[in-house]
Amino acid sequence: MPLQQIVPTWTAWNNANFTSPTALTDLRTGLPFAAGGLNLGDYFDATEQEANSASYTTNGLLHSGRYRYVQVASNATAANVKTNTVGYIQPGTFVQNVYQLVAGSGMAPGTYIVTTAGGGGTTQATIQIVVLTATTIAPPIVLTPGTGFTSLPTATLTGTGGTPATLTVEMGYSVNQVTSADISTNMVRPVVFLNSITPGNYGFVQELGVATVLSVAGAAQAVNNWAVATAMGSTPIGLMPASVTTITPYVIGLVLDPVTTGSTATTPFKIVLGYACATVQD
Repeated sequence: MPLQQIVPTWTAWNNANFTSPTALTDLRTGLPFAAGGLNLGDYFDATEQEANSASYTTNGLLHSGRYRYVQVASNATAANVKTNTVGYIQPGTFVQNVYQLVAGSGMAPGTYIVTTAGGGGTTQATIQIVVLTATTIAPPIVLTPGTGFTSLPTATLTGTGGTPATLTVEMGYSVNQVTSADISTNMVRPVVFLNSITPGNYGFVQELGVATVLSVAGAAQAVNNWAVATAMGSTPIGLMPASVTTITPYVIGLVLDPVTTGSTATTPFKIVLGYACATVQD
C-alpha cells in the first residue's frame, strides 16, 4: 500500500483490535464495510505530536515513527501479542525467489530442474537453473512456488559436473501480516505491538522510529547497544534479553534509555527501531 498521509484520528492506534480489514463493520450484520478510508497495509509517518495525539495513554504514549495497519496472523500466540512486545512479519509458506550464493566451477552448460527439499512443505517448489558457462548460471526461475512451508527449504543443484553453484531460497511474504516472535522461524522484519490484538484481527504496529519495548527480568542495556528481539532464550517471548551476542541476526534498534542491571521483568525502555533485515514494501 502507498504511504497514507491522511492519518486516522477517529481511533487510538494503540487500542485497535478490529475484526474488519477496514476497521469498520455493519452493526446489524457484523460484516466489514468496504469503505472508510483505512485499508490493510496503510502506513503513516507520524510526527511526535501526531503520535502523541493518536495514543491511548493507558497503553502508553506513542512517539514519532512509522505505523502500519496490519492483520495479526491466526497462528500467533495471543499471550505474546501485547503492548510493547516484539513480533515479526509473518513468514511466507511458498518460495518466491532463489539466488546464487556461491559460484560453481567446471559445470556443464545446460538447463537443469531443481526440486526443493525440507521446510515442511506440503508440495515442494521447482526451479529452473540455466548453466551458461563452467562458472556462471543465469538468474534462477521459480517454476512452481510450492505450498505449506513452515521454514526455509533447501535447493541443491546437481548433475552439472564439477562443483555446482550453491543456491539460497527466499520465501514469499506480506508486510501486512504479522505474528508473535515464538511462531516466526523465518524472520523477515521485526515490528513492535502497540496493544493486545486477537489473532486473526486487525490493528496497528510500529515498524520505524522511537518505540517502547520491554526488558526481561535482570536485563541491562548499555547506551549504544542494540536491543535484541528473541524467539528463543527469553521468557516471555518478545521481550529484550541482556545479551546482544547470542541472537545477533535479530538486532532491531538502538537503545535510547538504558535499562539498569537487576531490572524487573517488563521494564519499559525506548529504542530507535530500524530495518534489521532486507527493506521491503515502503
